[in-house]
Amino acid sequence: MRISAMSQMQRVGFSIELPSLVPLQLPSRMETHLWYILPDEVKSKSLLKHYSQLLSPTEKHRVLQMRGDELKKNALLARTLVRTTIARYQTNNASDDPRCLIFKKNAYGKPEVDNPPLHFNISHTDSLIACGVTVHVPVGIDVEDKERKIKHNVLAFAQRFYSPDEVNFLSTILDPEAQRTEFIKLWTLKEAYVKALGKGFSAAPFNTFTIKAKAHTKQGYDLCANSVEDTSKCNGDWKFALLELAGSHYAAVCTEYDQASGGAPLRVIVRKTIPFVEDELISQ
Repeated sequence: MRISAMSQMQRVGFSIELPSLVPLQLPSRMETHLWYILPDEVKSKSLLKHYSQLLSPTEKHRVLQMRGDELKKNALLARTLVRTTIARYQTNNASDDPRCLIFKKNAYGKPEVDNPPLHFNISHTDSLIACGVTVHVPVGIDVEDKERKIKHNVLAFAQRFYSPDEVNFLSTILDPEAQRTEFIKLWTLKEAYVKALGKGFSAAPFNTFTIKAKAHTKQGYDLCANSVEDTSKCNGDWKFALLELAGSHYAAVCTEYDQASGGAPLRVIVRKTIPFVEDELISQ
């Protein structure tokens, strides 16, 4: 869906009545819906003002606490993306008004929506913000800029954070640029898993598990035991997907295995959005 005329008016700063969000059916048990927004494309001050009206007083305070206009804007867009994304999905418990959503935190501080069966997770860089949605199973997502620079030697950095098997894998890559790329892909996948667990990095350090590419596949990945143990025994309780967004970022999705979905691979449906202005289906 595109609302091009409205998009043009908003970008030049006209204040107009915004339409309702387009309602959507819940993802199936085999799907993750991934929505993303590019902050540089949101230029209208009137639109940003409207977004701020969607937030709770606590969220507004946290946005205002950010240092610098760019950080404030990105924090506002992140909360707006969460609220508008979740409000699109029609459940018996849901309101289609983003302002009415209520959030809670789990024991480790991970935000959750007080609206079963929806689960969500958010990730952002300076130039892209993404929100993933599933039903019935936890989801973790991470996005990383493909051009992200690593200040330290890649292998030295990996030895601090990655499992021995992952370090060995990276050491077989002789081309420095290819090695950096694989390092970032691994980081993105590992971050998504830790976020799906809902425990945070301190409770699930990166070096306590191994991510391995599945044999004979281009996109599949497995979660395996710590390399101190037997990495030939991989944990089938989690599903992974790695994809590119906007040609500039890697995105990783991790969801818990759902018995109802059987052995089907994880399917990710991607949409780009400027909430209330423009929605675009990217892939399905």
